[in-house]
Amino acid sequence: MKTLSTIAAILIATTAATAQTQLVRGEVDSVSGTNRFVLDCTRIPLVSATVDLRALHDATRQQDLFVEMQVRNAGSPSQPVLDVVSATIRPETFDMGNLRFGRSESWEVFGVPGSPAWVFVNHRSQTGYLPLGAAGTWLLGNALPIRNGTISGVGRFRFEFTMPTLPALVGQEFSAQAIVQENGVFRITEPDCKEVRND
Repeated sequence: MKTLSTIAAILIATTAATAQTQLVRGEVDSVSGTNRFVLDCTRIPLVSATVDLRALHDATRQQDLFVEMQVRNAGSPSQPVLDVVSATIRPETFDMGNLRFGRSESWEVFGVPGSPAWVFVNHRSQTGYLPLGAAGTWLLGNALPIRNGTISGVGRFRFEFTMPTLPALVGQEFSAQAIVQENGVFRITEPDCKEVRND
């Protein structure tokens, strides 16, 4: 936890307190059977009068892409509702491996070679909302650090993770996010999430 608190302190210290919009990286997920949307891998509602959220959802579905959004929080700090003002589709910078008992799965963080990277995980129900200026938005709340390393010469930090066999977790969903320090500047990636499976 010390690593996360140190990084958070640095990010908060460099964040402008009066930003008009906030930078959020992620995907637009539709709420089944409704015309509503949430920020994927969280419980945070998304709304917009200027951006077609359905088109963003469809553009990134089943592809290695995410959306970089400028948003305004139309809710409260503890119960955010993000009003998407503008959005740009980007290639993914973080890929979480599957969570299957006893199987080793590859996780990847993409970025500038030589950059340090930290990967964190939390239960999806425990995600939060902490905008940190140009670095992006921290969505995992009080997350558990699971790995750190350096982006290789091919532009990725790759590691293997084996899900412990904990039957009580089957069907539960976990979200992960990475922080990368590129040329001295922190960048918070989009989140990814997976459901725990026993097959």
